[in-house]
Amino acid sequence: MNHLFHLIPSPFRRASALGLALWLCAQIPALAQDPAAAPAPLAPKMTQQELIMLSLIGVTIMVAILVLITVMYTLVIVRQVVFKEVAKQEKVESLWTSIDKNVLTKAVAIEEEESILLDHNYDGIRELDNHLPPWWVYLFYGTVAFAILYMLNYHVLEISPLSVKEYDNAMTQAAVEVAEYKKLHAKNIDETNVAFVKEDKAALENGKVLFEKNCVACHGQNLEGGTGPNLTDEAWIHGGGIQAVFKTIKYGVSKKGMIAWEKKLKPDEMQNIASYILTKQGTKPANAKEAEGDKYTLKADGTAEKVK
Repeated sequence: MNHLFHLIPSPFRRASALGLALWLCAQIPALAQDPAAAPAPLAPKMTQQELIMLSLIGVTIMVAILVLITVMYTLVIVRQVVFKEVAKQEKVESLWTSIDKNVLTKAVAIEEEESILLDHNYDGIRELDNHLPPWWVYLFYGTVAFAILYMLNYHVLEISPLSVKEYDNAMTQAAVEVAEYKKLHAKNIDETNVAFVKEDKAALENGKVLFEKNCVACHGQNLEGGTGPNLTDEAWIHGGGIQAVFKTIKYGVSKKGMIAWEKKLKPDEMQNIASYILTKQGTKPANAKEAEGDKYTLKADGTAEKVK
C-alpha cells in the first residue's frame, strides 16, 4: 500500500494530506462534546431533491479540487521544461563565447580593457594592445608550413616535377601519341586530307628513298626531269600543291605512261614522296628540263595558288 502511495505525483499527495487534515480538524468538536449532555434531537430528514443537490455540490467541489491539482502539476512540469531550456541556452552561449575567445577574436572583456591599455597617450586617446585574431595566426602558420613542404617537395626531394619538367614530359607523351596515331591512320590518307610533312625528317628521308627507287628513271636523280617533267620549278602540268602532287602519284597519268602507284605504295609513303618533291622546289639542278604547265605559288602549308 505504501508503494502504491509513492506512485501518486507529489502535488496529489500533498492535496490528499491537506484534505485529510481538514477532515480530522472537523471531528475535534464532536470528540470534545460532553458525554453527559442531553442527546440532541434527531435532525430532520432530507428530501430527495436536497440529497441530489448536496451530492452535486460535493461532486463540484471534488472536480474543482482535481482541476486545481492538475493545474498545479502542469505548472510544475512547465517550470522544469523552462529551466532545462534556459540551462541549454546558457550552455550554447558558453560554447560560442569559448569559440569566440579562443578561435575568432580572443577579445578582452570591456571591464578588463585596463589590462591591455598601452602607455602611449595621443591627446587623451589611448590605444588597446589587442591580440591578433587566432584564426589569422593559424592561417599564417599554415602558409609557412605549406611553403616549407613546397620547397622540400619541388626543390629538395624532387618528388613532384617542376613546370618545365612537366612540359617536357607532356611533349614526350604527345610525340608518342602522334606516332601511334600516324601508325594507326596511315592507310586513311587520301588527296582530301594529305599533309605537307616538311618538318618530319624521317618522313622526308623515307620519301627520298622511295623516289630514288621508283621515280629517278623518269624524273632524274635531282628531279631535273627526263622522260617525265622537271619537278623543281614552279610549273605543274596536273596542278601544284601537296594535294595535286599526291593525286598524280596515286592515280598516275596513263596518257603519258605514268602508272598509278596506289597499288604499290602505301598512302603514307605517297604522302612522303609528294612532300619530298615539294621541298625540292626552287633548287635549280643542272640540266634541268624546261618548265611545263601552269605556274603555281607554293604556300607554307603545302597548298598552292595558280598564278594568273
